[in-house]
Amino acid sequence: MNARILIAALAAGIVLAGCAAKKDEAPAVDLAAEEQAIRARSAEWLAAAQARDVAATMSVFAPDAITLFDGEIRRGAAEIQAGMEKEQSEAPDSQVTWTTTAVTVAASGDLAWETGEVASDSDGAGPEPAKSGAFSTVWKKIDGAWQVVADAGTMSAPATETATPAT
Repeated sequence: MNARILIAALAAGIVLAGCAAKKDEAPAVDLAAEEQAIRARSAEWLAAAQARDVAATMSVFAPDAITLFDGEIRRGAAEIQAGMEKEQSEAPDSQVTWTTTAVTVAASGDLAWETGEVASDSDGAGPEPAKSGAFSTVWKKIDGAWQVVADAGTMSAPATETATPAT
């Protein structure tokens, strides 16, 4: 009888140890909340870009980010910032807007990608037609904040009425 009690106690101990191990697992990631956080961060980025606020725009990028647009590659925050400043000085009336069509967050909750449509007009209300295209952005959660690690896109056609930048 003592053997049965010992076996039952040992089995109960194993079961309890298994339950205790599950408590140490990381909590499930709320993917919907992370998706909304990325959409909000993208909206902040758009507002900064439309305000032509380079510092605020740069706060979205990770230090080692890379951008690729129509064959032009910029590596690292310094190169990205220099490119933005040059574009703004060469096209002071330029406008940009984008619409997110999808955000996918990895199950780990620390990596995501966003895709959407972009429209830009290099001379605002000037004679040059606005252009539209598509983009894909990779986000990484760094020190608790979502930052862009890669951003790529291409402009392919005159903008449609729905994609025309707001004035």
